[in-house]
Amino acid sequence: MTQADYAAQNRARLIDFFHGGEKGKGNTGLLGVEVEHLVLADDGNPVSYEPVDGRIGVREVLAKLSPDYPHASYNAQRDLLGLVGDDGSITLEPAAQLEISVAPYARVADVEQAYRHFRSLVDPILSERNAHLEAHGYHTTRRAQELTLIPKRRYDFMNAYFAHINSDGDRMMRASSSTQVSVDYASEADAVRKMRVAAALSPILAAIADNTQVFEAEENHVPIRRLQLWREVDNQRCGIIPGIFDESFGFDTYADWLLRTSPIFVTRPAADNPGGERLRPFFDTPASEVYADAPMRHDDVEHIISMFWPDVRLKRFVEIRPADSLPEECVLGYTALIKGLFYSDASLDAVEEALGVGQEAAASRSAWPLTKADVDDAIAQIQEHGFDGLVYGEPLRTWEGRLFSLARAALDKEEQAYLLPLEAFAAKKPWWKVSL
Repeated sequence: MTQADYAAQNRARLIDFFHGGEKGKGNTGLLGVEVEHLVLADDGNPVSYEPVDGRIGVREVLAKLSPDYPHASYNAQRDLLGLVGDDGSITLEPAAQLEISVAPYARVADVEQAYRHFRSLVDPILSERNAHLEAHGYHTTRRAQELTLIPKRRYDFMNAYFAHINSDGDRMMRASSSTQVSVDYASEADAVRKMRVAAALSPILAAIADNTQVFEAEENHVPIRRLQLWREVDNQRCGIIPGIFDESFGFDTYADWLLRTSPIFVTRPAADNPGGERLRPFFDTPASEVYADAPMRHDDVEHIISMFWPDVRLKRFVEIRPADSLPEECVLGYTALIKGLFYSDASLDAVEEALGVGQEAAASRSAWPLTKADVDDAIAQIQEHGFDGLVYGEPLRTWEGRLFSLARAALDKEEQAYLLPLEAFAAKKPWWKVSL
């Protein structure tokens, strides 16, 4: 086969991967929840992967958690980097932020049980060594460059790439923490609809879940600072997905975006040198060319997808990414909010109507009356005017009230209760200092 043949085949494999996530009508409803935590000593010092100055290291924390999450992953040097158990997985972010990825559940109560199980195990381990977890959008005691990377070559490549393009990626990697909720899609049309709604709502969701009071070891008074940081990382792979509101946006256009951008590095040797180096950097070469020597494997597809960090990301589910790391009650409230918005046709209809999306466009892959510039303007309005910032023509506070009302109407009484702490958190942001 020629390189052109492989390139066409690889594009088809990416598109097929996304079609493989289609659940079919009536089979959606699971929630995937990921929460990243800062690990701090009680005196405010960061807890790194290896022990420092008598402080516990995160490697030891993972080892102590392994009986309850028995399936472990390691690097080539046998450093313990991740764990998987029945109700979720535990992984490390670049500077040893500890992440729990809760197994997909339909009920928020089951997410709560799995998260509390994790905390019931990890909190005593840390407490015994004078350390604890914190939920914030950005590190509260250190500048990013003061934090050390864990021994994972993926992060070495990413660190070098961000230096290569002269971006703020090192801050994103080392010091930021988020909450992410993923939702199923029934079909390609359903995926596109949910991606568009999530992209349009990203400034509002970021504001609801804004939990960044400190940035680079100084008080932060800029609303949605972590969302802004992500948009300063790499214009080629962050922010709004190119063309997401355009006519006929779909799996093919998403795949084309991935393929025309570099993969940063690859995880397999060159086809003509199978015994050669497996991990190889490619900072400036499009993925379509990098992989044009052989068919892409499943792990190649997953790797490419993981090297892009837009506000909403497509995998075999729709991953909604704007929220900061949040305390437990707000994690559960945010999960309920996403469920009430994205698993309710009435909620989606109402959001689309408020965005000026006509019924015909909402029911098909027609163009939406929004652009990347509209979303960027919404972010700027929130950062300049806070709750009174105009988001698509209405104040942020109006949008927040609308989203909570829609979610409440879509949830049963038990799950409505989860919204209350988040609603209170969203309504009061004393660290915001904006020109009103």
